[in-house]
Amino acid sequence: MKSIYLLFFFLLNSIFTFSQVKGKITDSKGEPLPFASIYVQGTSNGTTSNIEGDYVLELKKGTYKLVFQFIGYEQKVKTLVVDNQPVTLDVVLSEEAFELAGVVVTADAEDPAYAIIRKAIQKRKYYKNQVSSYQCNVYIKGGIKLLDAPTNLLGNDLGDMGGQLDSNRQGVIYLSESEAILNFKQPDHYKEIMTSSKVSGDDNGFSFNRASEMDFNFYKNTSMFQREMVSPIARNAMTYYRYKLLGTFFDENGRMINKIQVIQKRKEDPTYGGVIYIVDKLWNIQATELYLTQQSLKLPGMDSLWLKQVHVPVQEPDVWRLFSQTITFKAGFLGFKMKGVFTGVYKNYNLNPSFDDKYFNNEVLIFEEGANEKSLEYWDSIRPIPLTVDESEDYVKKDSLQKIWDSKVYKDSIDKVRNKFKLVDILLGYSYQNSWKKQTFTVKAPISTIQFNPVQGGLLSLDMTYRKGFDERGLRYYFVNPKIQYGFADERWRARVNFFYHLNRTTFSRFYLSGGREVMQFNSENPIGPILSATANLFDKQNYMKLYERDFLYGYYSQEVMNGLVFRLSSEYAKRRALRVNTQYSWKKKNERYDLNEVNPAEGVDLLFKDHSIFYVETSIRIRFAQKYLTYPNRKYIMGSKYPTVHLTYQKAIRINNAFTSFNKITLRILDDNISMGVLGYSEFNIKTGTIFSNQRINLVDYNHFNGNHPQGDSRLFLGNPNKYITSFLRLSYYEKSTKGEFFEGHYQHHFAGFLMDKVPLIRKLGLETAMGVNFLYTKSQKDYAEVYFGIDNLGFKIFRLFRVDVVASFRERKFDDWGIVVGMKL
Repeated sequence: MKSIYLLFFFLLNSIFTFSQVKGKITDSKGEPLPFASIYVQGTSNGTTSNIEGDYVLELKKGTYKLVFQFIGYEQKVKTLVVDNQPVTLDVVLSEEAFELAGVVVTADAEDPAYAIIRKAIQKRKYYKNQVSSYQCNVYIKGGIKLLDAPTNLLGNDLGDMGGQLDSNRQGVIYLSESEAILNFKQPDHYKEIMTSSKVSGDDNGFSFNRASEMDFNFYKNTSMFQREMVSPIARNAMTYYRYKLLGTFFDENGRMINKIQVIQKRKEDPTYGGVIYIVDKLWNIQATELYLTQQSLKLPGMDSLWLKQVHVPVQEPDVWRLFSQTITFKAGFLGFKMKGVFTGVYKNYNLNPSFDDKYFNNEVLIFEEGANEKSLEYWDSIRPIPLTVDESEDYVKKDSLQKIWDSKVYKDSIDKVRNKFKLVDILLGYSYQNSWKKQTFTVKAPISTIQFNPVQGGLLSLDMTYRKGFDERGLRYYFVNPKIQYGFADERWRARVNFFYHLNRTTFSRFYLSGGREVMQFNSENPIGPILSATANLFDKQNYMKLYERDFLYGYYSQEVMNGLVFRLSSEYAKRRALRVNTQYSWKKKNERYDLNEVNPAEGVDLLFKDHSIFYVETSIRIRFAQKYLTYPNRKYIMGSKYPTVHLTYQKAIRINNAFTSFNKITLRILDDNISMGVLGYSEFNIKTGTIFSNQRINLVDYNHFNGNHPQGDSRLFLGNPNKYITSFLRLSYYEKSTKGEFFEGHYQHHFAGFLMDKVPLIRKLGLETAMGVNFLYTKSQKDYAEVYFGIDNLGFKIFRLFRVDVVASFRERKFDDWGIVVGMKL
């Protein structure tokens, strides 16, 4: 009986045993064809060749028709009988013999490609919505290789980057493979289950490969790269493209395929170049071989990006799905040159999966337990794309390097080099690191702490940080940050200490405690930067930064209590003191005097700052509706939301004795920093409203203040930071509208990206962008204020495009007030 059972299991095993079909795909000259598609006819079961033309395919026992396909080459179909033995099948593909028979194109006639593209555009929405849901298996292999690297960066010797670079300063810096189950439901619901993950040189690493992030669907009008790129068959594609029919050929089932060249009308537009293949009569996409340039991407450092796709029929009469996709890019910055290749193979489509109503939620990616612990034997058995020689060597090399990188001897040797003190560190700062114990000690560059203001005069600080980590991934750590400051004009020492503890990366639990003596701006958002203030002080004898001193103890605890909902509890005790101007030093206008260190808002208040104390408790919640996230072991990655974020804050100041303030403050803020408008760019908005009540004992510091600006001297020239325009006013004086009553402020900004400038001859070659915005402020006791502005953005050169220039007009009570020019630098 036992023998019968053994025989039964042996026979059962032989039935389900997979045999390996492997070989090389070359052209007629013997050159390998990289990323060619090989699949079982009528299915999505298949693989692609690697960069050396080699392929491997696991098949059960049986007879198959294998389709061999490479874009621009004739398809071949091979009938293959598979038993229990490995099969070697090399295939030579010939270039397509394209036909243009019967097509006559005269000088004034429209190219036949246009009629084909119009029909494809008409069917675009049909194919986009054709499949209501699906499930498939996806294998992705991604690699990035440095083609050249500098010997040092910003004065730091790079060496061979821990053994990753060879003598030619080349080497693989990222290599990863992943397996996932991709689930989709219309219109845009994804859930990806990562079943296997491997990262070269990191046994505990998790791949960043994501199938849902590689969903470049040309049936959609646009796809997001750095900007929204227009599909060659988008609704408005004819506005952006010209087309040329290069020829036709027939696939293995006799279907006629039209090969059409896609030509950008303007290279600076968000468009592709290359070739698209359209199936005749069905008018669906059979394949693409498209590229993006730095001009069209507007991504600094990116040289070019190629996107190759192959679609295969999976269900009659017209259901085709993505079978393989290869993204290749070249980039360079700061002396580094690199090339990246990411290839995905999609197979085993289920077009009628059963998903319950709650299956698709805000969790878009989850790693299965043990996903990063699969053995080498496992990967060798399932890998659809064979490793190249370079990739195999990198896995072996990185396995050895990882043992070295993780050793105490290596970490100590690296630290010894990094920790060596140099004379220049006296000015530029110093950092000491103990990698083995996960400790760092940093002294901020003293030269960067030098400041000036009329209250303290020249300032010099000693700013230090000690950081201690508890794991290799930096998921849990704390830091202590003491700072000592001396003002030469008021001859006063001040010091404070910050303590921050990051408890974990799943609930984002944080604890913060700070205390000491420091100088603060009346507006706690610090709208006036130290550089801008010192410039106004020294060159124009203007004193915009109004300051007071506080002795304080402050702390908070925050945590995400459920997805998208963050709760924060904070409290502060402070004793606040008035400060006065202590120096008349300046480089210009030496005979003039600085304004007093007092705030003069339009709303009637006692202008003199009186010493007082405050003790308050504050609670706040941040709500991000439908927040998407990725679940990794021991951590959570937030992907954002398509809905606005809501902040609600309530602050209660408690009167302990007559020296303490007493009031209640409530504010509501709603914002969204990325509302896609397709090729028109994107918009952002920020609205805030609130009031202060039971405010019989309130000081000007605790009023609601609004981030403003001030001209340089008597001119109409303003300076600003474009990164803060969505939370500030460009022409409103700093404390002009400060209020203890009800208020409403709104900010809206639209970034056209290259939509306007890309259409202007010559100027479009400069890579400039445009933006416009509107700001509005209402306070119960004062006049309405509004401003509109229009600017030229992305000014600079190469990857250093930090500048922007705007023209702004202001209005009071809906009547024109004045105008100015704002020169901004992104800091």
